[in-house]
Amino acid sequence: MTTIYLITGANRGIGRGLTDLILRRPDSTVIALVRDPEDETTKSLVASSPDAKRLLILPYDAKQHDSAAKAVSALETTHSIKHLDVVIANAGALLWHGPAINTPADAIHESITVNTIGPLLLFRACLPLMQSSAAPKFIAISSAIGSTGQIPQFAQSQTLPYGISKAALNHTFGKLSVDHPEIVIELLTPGPVLTDLMREFQAGFEERVKKDPSLLKRFTPIDQVCEGLMNQIDSASKESSGEFRDWTGEVVPW
Repeated sequence: MTTIYLITGANRGIGRGLTDLILRRPDSTVIALVRDPEDETTKSLVASSPDAKRLLILPYDAKQHDSAAKAVSALETTHSIKHLDVVIANAGALLWHGPAINTPADAIHESITVNTIGPLLLFRACLPLMQSSAAPKFIAISSAIGSTGQIPQFAQSQTLPYGISKAALNHTFGKLSVDHPEIVIELLTPGPVLTDLMREFQAGFEERVKKDPSLLKRFTPIDQVCEGLMNQIDSASKESSGEFRDWTGEVVPW
């Protein structure tokens, strides 16, 4: 039987890595929700797919509160999708970088809109289709930056809006895992990975790497991380539902 996955932000970074891995599995279909279906990264995803019939691309913007509902409606009415087995809320935004004391209120609002409310509305829209699956899972991609217990460990972080939004994401899906025990819900963090999201908000990152190549040792290769994340997604169960773990399976403190 074919396993149907839905992934937001499927054309870049972690989302792209997970999509590529899933499409290598013969009995799988990926519904890729992307902000711009005409973007070169999306076209590249289509071109690299081993079987275009198992890849469905739809527009999705986490900033728009009706976007998830519109996408799911299209799945049901236009594409005759009757269930969703695994939903991966991967799309996210790191919108501001600087000292916590200088954080603009708008940066917090927008971060929560994308990183917290977006996944919540995705869950709400997908819930009926997940409830039609024999073994539904909802995976929210979080971040250790959202761990209150690890704030001292990340003392150098200057991404307060991102951290707040991910902490709120963790709370939201911890609550949903209790309210909806019929769905396996997990929060996973990929840890330090070199993605477009990371590069865009690390001022002078490339120059610093040129001066000190050892900086790259802090980052795990994205292929390795995505394989680890898939292992966690595959093994997620009702016994582990509601947990916050990293890509190796280690539990991350709230």
